[in-house]
Amino acid sequence: MFAASKTDSVSTAGPEDKFNYVTMLLHGDGTNGAQNNTFLDSGPSTFSITRNGNPTQGSFSPYGSNWSNFFLNTGSGNRITWDFTSSPAQTALAGTNSTIEFWVFRLPKSGTYQCMFSTAGDSNNFILLDSTTLQVTSNGGTEMFRLNPDTYIPLNTWTHVALTCSGTTWTLYFNGTSYGTYSGASKSNTSGTAQLGGRNDMNGCGYLSNFRISTISRYSGNFTPSTTPFVSDGSTAMLTCQSNRFVDNSANAQALSINGTMSVQRFNPFGTSTAYSTAVIGGSGYFDGSGDYLTCSASVPATGAFTVEMFVYPTSTAGYQLLLSQFTSGDAGNFQILWDDTNNKFTVNLGASTVLTSSTTFSLNAWYHLAITRDGSNNMTMWVNGASAATTTNSTSILQTTTYIASRSALDGYFNGYLSNIRVTNTAVYTTAFTPPTAPLTAISGTSLLTNFTNAAIFDNAMMNDLETVGNAQISTSVKKYGTGSIAFDGTDDRLVQNASPQISFGTGDFTIEAWIYSLDVSSDTQRGWLQTSSTAGGLATSFTDGVTFVFGTPNGNGCINAIVGSTNYSSSGGAVSSSTWTHIALTRASGAVKLFVNGTSVASGTGNTTNLSGQFICIGGYYSTAYLYNGYIDDFRITKGYARYTANFTAPTAAFSDTGPY
Repeated sequence: MFAASKTDSVSTAGPEDKFNYVTMLLHGDGTNGAQNNTFLDSGPSTFSITRNGNPTQGSFSPYGSNWSNFFLNTGSGNRITWDFTSSPAQTALAGTNSTIEFWVFRLPKSGTYQCMFSTAGDSNNFILLDSTTLQVTSNGGTEMFRLNPDTYIPLNTWTHVALTCSGTTWTLYFNGTSYGTYSGASKSNTSGTAQLGGRNDMNGCGYLSNFRISTISRYSGNFTPSTTPFVSDGSTAMLTCQSNRFVDNSANAQALSINGTMSVQRFNPFGTSTAYSTAVIGGSGYFDGSGDYLTCSASVPATGAFTVEMFVYPTSTAGYQLLLSQFTSGDAGNFQILWDDTNNKFTVNLGASTVLTSSTTFSLNAWYHLAITRDGSNNMTMWVNGASAATTTNSTSILQTTTYIASRSALDGYFNGYLSNIRVTNTAVYTTAFTPPTAPLTAISGTSLLTNFTNAAIFDNAMMNDLETVGNAQISTSVKKYGTGSIAFDGTDDRLVQNASPQISFGTGDFTIEAWIYSLDVSSDTQRGWLQTSSTAGGLATSFTDGVTFVFGTPNGNGCINAIVGSTNYSSSGGAVSSSTWTHIALTRASGAVKLFVNGTSVASGTGNTTNLSGQFICIGGYYSTAYLYNGYIDDFRITKGYARYTANFTAPTAAFSDTGPY
């Protein structure tokens, strides 16, 4: 088995100012021959873990401080809501001085309106939305500001928005620069439901990060927006869209309701100033809900005290889903921890009974710390995010058999989502309310099993993706451009696959896809594709017009490179790429203009291409079907969402891409 070397993967390049737009970065550094398929027990017993199906692991995890919330921009009802009546946020906005602020990465709307923040409907309180214009209104529908949103909150770009009130004077800021002031609007905010990121009758806005309502006017003139996440202070009435889960981080801890298609994402306006490391960020395992599970011989103790804990990020409600189980036919001693998709609750079955069910419901697409404890007096407690969610007393002896992760005895109940930091101990670790772990778990006294999912060899330094290594896709230390290795593909059944996520869906926005490639065959019609995004599960498209694709060979002769964006083919002449030579390839789109670069020189371009590339899976090393697979090596593969890095000829990168931003 291989243990991936994470210290060798850190780029020596300095920070770069657009790292907060990087949504995938693969250096390909690590141990020769290593993949993402070997799962390890980091506990003292080092139990052997068997992989079944195609679960994978990577750097997406519940740790780190920089987050956003994604509100789907197609369809209405995708939003966070809370009771605004007499809430601390309502009191703040009704006071003499106040501030509403947030970062937004605005996506195109599919309907007439798109809401960022609203209270109590059209004609009442503060509303930030756009139809053909951005409107900011106050109580009674008083319109304070009307402006062109594309000028001040451009699509696919992180923008800081702040609205302050000082007495009766309102000031609107974009990225710290005042747009203008308005005097005299009413501030009476008495009732209603606050809606954030969308509305019941409007589209979601895209990504929001660090939404804050304050009881003071924080800005009295132009300012530089914070380069780090906000911290709650004595003037903070509401603070959300900044955690690994949906939560108000102010001292008021306002209860939030999640509606529609929402998700917690690592993509954020700050990027990171600290490169990925397994010690700080850890990792997760991804299970696709269709036959994926792990087994090992470790067991939850039969009697007496124990703790089973993990972080859970569910992504589907397709059938009841097992998180961890010890199960055989019949009921006696069966132990099962489930995500109850029907009710969006966590449950625990012991023997023939459901013994614990969480008292509240939870949402998809967010991280939850889940712990099940039993103490020496047989008191059982379910803890969710450090708070007691259910209690009982039960002394049933737990069956001592194979432990299944993400399924029930390989029969059914396959989990769909991410699991991180599964730890089983023979003590009741938690007996009172606690703060969920903020760093990867370690093997404390009494640990019998610890799976941190940090053995991915081909991992994402942007910390957003868990890629599956299909076939023999693996690290090679013998052929590399920068660092200690590259990613090797043999042209038969090899590829990397990443499940669909907002971070690799470009919509109609700007993007950059680039990498260094070392092809062993630039002429064969059957070994030519090295990247494809598609709307098809598994990453291989069902048509040539299904996404963004790079190919070699035909139709324009040996050594040419083609980039198919939607239905348009951008193609170089023959000989642009040589066999067994490192070549930098980049594809960019800027305001609809597409350019294909080879070693920094534009070889093809076109205008007006605004193909909507959404809902995308990604396949690296594959194209169209398993008949078109890449034969060669890839180093420093990078995706930048919302930013075209190259719009004219440039000098190809002379060092490995940076792992950090200057924040």
